This record gives sequence, C-alpha cells and structure tokens, in this order.
Amino acid sequence: MVQTCDVLLTGGVVVTMDDDRRIIENGAVAVQGNRIAAVGPVRDMAGWKAQRVVLCEGHVVIPGLIDTHNHLFQVAGRGLGDGMALWEWLEKFMLPLAGGITPGEALAAVRVAALESLSSGTTTIIDNHYAPNDVQTSLQVAGVLHDMGLRGAIARGVFGPFTNVARDNHLNPMLFRNTVAQELDNMRACLNEWRSDRVAIWPSPVNVIYNDQDLVHGLVEMAREFGVPWQTHCSEAQSDPEIYQEAYGLRPFVWMQQQGLLGRDATFAHAIWLDDQEVEITGSAACGIAHNPMSNEYLASGAMRLRDLRSAGASIGMGADGAAGHLMDMFQIMRQMVYVQRLHTLNPESTRAAEAFELATRGGAEMAGIDAGCLVPGKLADIAVVSLQGAHMTPCVDPVASLVYCASGRDVSLTMVDGRIAYEQGQAQFVDHEKIMSDARQYCKDLIQRLNINVPGRFV
Repeated sequence: MVQTCDVLLTGGVVVTMDDDRRIIENGAVAVQGNRIAAVGPVRDMAGWKAQRVVLCEGHVVIPGLIDTHNHLFQVAGRGLGDGMALWEWLEKFMLPLAGGITPGEALAAVRVAALESLSSGTTTIIDNHYAPNDVQTSLQVAGVLHDMGLRGAIARGVFGPFTNVARDNHLNPMLFRNTVAQELDNMRACLNEWRSDRVAIWPSPVNVIYNDQDLVHGLVEMAREFGVPWQTHCSEAQSDPEIYQEAYGLRPFVWMQQQGLLGRDATFAHAIWLDDQEVEITGSAACGIAHNPMSNEYLASGAMRLRDLRSAGASIGMGADGAAGHLMDMFQIMRQMVYVQRLHTLNPESTRAAEAFELATRGGAEMAGIDAGCLVPGKLADIAVVSLQGAHMTPCVDPVASLVYCASGRDVSLTMVDGRIAYEQGQAQFVDHEKIMSDARQYCKDLIQRLNINVPGRFV
C-alpha cells in the first residue's frame, strides 16, 4: 500500500527517544504537514512516497534540541566579562550592557544567536529577553524567532521598581525604572498583541532575588490568566538564598510555595543553591528547571543538584544561557552537563550521555510544554540531522555517546521545525544568512565602542 508524505528522511541512524528509546540503524522518518507520520526501518517504510526525499546515509536523525533558557541579545557581548562571579558580572558588565543596548543592536544580536542555534540543531528556544524590553522590541524579538522558522517563547524579562536588594548589590538603576502597574500593563500588551502558532510570550520576573514581590505575584497571575508558563532566575549564586532571607525572612522557594506560585507552569533558570526543603518543594510541585552547565562553570556559580531534583519530581531541561555560556551549541552543553556532575560528585556514575541527551530532547519538551522531543508518529516534526562523517565522529559505535561526547553544532546538516526545513547545508532557508552575520558584526562592534566596555588584556 502506497502512503504519501511531504518529506522522507531515509537511510540514517534514527535515535527515536520514544518510550523504548529505540535506535534504528537504517531508519526512516516520514513527515506530513507539521507532524511525524511514521518512523521505522527503511525496509518497513518502502511504501512511503514523498514530495522530497532526504538521503541520510552517514548521518544520525534525532529529535530537534530544546534550549530552555537563553538570552539571545547577550551575544552582543560574547567573549567579554571574563573572570567575574555572577553579582560582579551583572554589576560591572552585563547590566551596563543591557542598560545601553539599542533595539537595533539587540535585534542584530538576537538574529545571529538564533541563527547559530538553528544551524546547531536547536529547534526550540526559550529566550529570556530583557533588554530593551519595551513592548515593540519584545514583539520584534518574538518575530525574529518566528521568521527564522524556530519554535519557542520569549520569556519577557522585567525589572520593576528598584528594590533594596538591587540597590544594595549595585545593580543598574536604569533598568528598574517602571512601577509594578506599568510593568504589568506592558506585559499584558505583549500577550494581547502577539500571535503565532510556534512562538509564545511568557511573563518573566527577571530574578526573584531582586524583583519586587508584588511584581512576581502579578506576573505569575497573568501567566495563569493567559494559560502560559512563566520563567525566572532563582538561587544561581551561592549568596542568593541568604540575600533573600535577610531581606524577606525566608528562603525564596519557601516564599513562593507559601504564596501558591509553584506548579508545572513555573520554570526556573539555574536553581543551584537549594537546600533539602527547597528541593522537595520544587519537585513536589513538578516545577521546571533549566540547567545551564556552561554558564554555571564560566561564572563559577556551582553545580545543580541534578539527581536530587529529578528524584524529587522536578522537570529538567538544559539551556545555553547567553553570553555566560558563549555558544548556542546544545551538543557542547550536553557534554558539559555530564562533566560538571561527575566532577562535582566525584562519581563517574552520577550521570551518563543518555541522560544528557534525554534532557536536551524529551526533558526540554516536557519543561517547555511542547509536543515534541521524540521521533514518534503524531509528534511535532522538529528534527535535526547530524553528520557522522568527520574524523572526530569516527568510529560511531554508540550513536548517543558520540553525539554527546564528540559532536558539535557544526556537524548539523539539516534542521527541520514544524515540518519545514529551516536550515540545510550551511544556509538558513527563510532569512538572509549573510546579512544577519554582517549586521551582527557591525552593530555589536558599535555597541562595545559606544559603551566603552572594558576588554581585558588577552594574557595575564
């Protein structure tokens, strides 16, 4: 019996990430519309006829990778801010950059970061965009993801009033310029105006530690009103819980639990410095956590309690996390997740490549609330094709281990989102690839020069 589909990816090693975690050595994936129609060995897919056949011999076909926390605009300062811990990095580098960046500069950085993500096999990005965060720029950032063909959300970060915590830690007062009411009005405007079937708007208090508590409340209530998740930073630096407790009398996750703010719709970036009570609180509420191992290493923030949080019931994804992570490459992030957990626990069995790959696919999909993350009939057709032909990928005995320990985003030859090929053989398909690169070089150079951001000497 002949069956028809739009695209047939055939002849590759198919890592399905289905419930049985099947790996099909000579497999095929049929795509019809924006959904996966069939998956199986090539011999069983002989009856499928496609408008476009993509030959995948010498490649691995995988679910599209899911980046659950990023700051795409921060790519404007990539490579800068070296040698600082989080609070100093915010005070001296990132928040001055955020306070001075123009919409044009931010959009140029967002475009090139999104392009890097897409070309590296990422199909979904949760972009915590907070500068500039006026309504128009926020909607334009969402438009960048949509126009490039990506899936995801703009977790629109807001600062609100200048709190005592922000003041005492010398954060940029220019960013804390709006009242709670003004911030809520702007967020509502974004939620009301934006329309897309692939890219959403999420409310995002930038950081529970230094956001006004009424603002956090209002944004969570608005997220629930509109039926979308919300995201914030919390307990990234070792001092964060103590700072919060000194200001408010209790630890941040305890406060959020008491206020009824935790649940499956709550997603947290980092969540490193949780005590046992907070781990239990977070897990029992089935909260989502974006694990950002590369930025945690770069800023010397610490290692997340991965095993404890997963055992408690938290949903874990992984994120690139902007300038502190440097690369929009989820393969590098998977690798670093394994390494940092083993180094932190001094236990080589603390995690394995398969768990890292799961968090970058199924785990991210669960956390972000999207119907993807595995190659299963009926799921959204978000797919990446990765070459095995480089010397660094040879031999490939265990495809998942090779992907996690050996591959990089440069090995991706094709990225499909929502059933459409958005990147293939070095070129984005829906945007001007070269113009994006050229604009980013010029805009970001102008920004660094104008703000007089200190570039340290190359050698010490």
